[in-house]
Amino acid sequence: MRTLTWKLILPNLLEALWELEGVHWRLHYRQFGEMPEEKVYPHQVDPADVAMYAAAEGRRPFSETRLFFCLEHAYQHLNWAWNCRYAPEEWAWQFSERDGNRRNRFPETGCFADLWPEDRSVKDSCDRLPGRKWKGDLAPARIAVQTACLKLRGLCRLVAKELGLAPPRKMRRRVRRNPESGGQPLTEKAFASRLHRIYSEMNTAWNSRRDRTFVLGDRAFLRRRAFPSIFATGCHNMWRPAGGGKGRKHG
Repeated sequence: MRTLTWKLILPNLLEALWELEGVHWRLHYRQFGEMPEEKVYPHQVDPADVAMYAAAEGRRPFSETRLFFCLEHAYQHLNWAWNCRYAPEEWAWQFSERDGNRRNRFPETGCFADLWPEDRSVKDSCDRLPGRKWKGDLAPARIAVQTACLKLRGLCRLVAKELGLAPPRKMRRRVRRNPESGGQPLTEKAFASRLHRIYSEMNTAWNSRRDRTFVLGDRAFLRRRAFPSIFATGCHNMWRPAGGGKGRKHG
């Protein structure tokens, strides 16, 4: 069994986690006007944090535009975490532009293939995103982002364990021991399965941003968990056609 390059994987997972946590805090504050419990635990509410989020919402409320760029950043780091899982450690400092573009791609092999939508045409353009206000209910997207954060924290804890590191202090009390992991090493299959769940929640966050009610049913579930093709038009160009060729160009 090949050993994954955990030293390249963990920093990318942590970067994605910090981005998603910021999204969750902003959505939670906009919906409830207060900081989420996980932000203040185990300390008391910091008035400086509340003032900062209140000022941010008053100056520029959290919008679909902001959600797009935050998710795009998180997607990029998760893609790198997966695509560089067998790369040598020196690859983090020495790689070509072609290698970098390849690592930015959303994974479509293995268990990730079912996340791709059947219709891969880009019906929306990121050129029309600036200034787009939030039109739906905040709850579906907020809950999906919060779930992605919880799953990503657990994955970071397991990867840190593979490196022989203690998990970050803020993760120690909030992450319960997962009986699925036991004392066994984290394999590529288990890593892919956990990453798949995180991608599904992030996809759901974007696809349900305009839902006023959380519709149930298999069809709605499949629609929400599919990777949004609009992220293929962003600066990281995560699109990969079914044939595995070069990224498709969009006007």
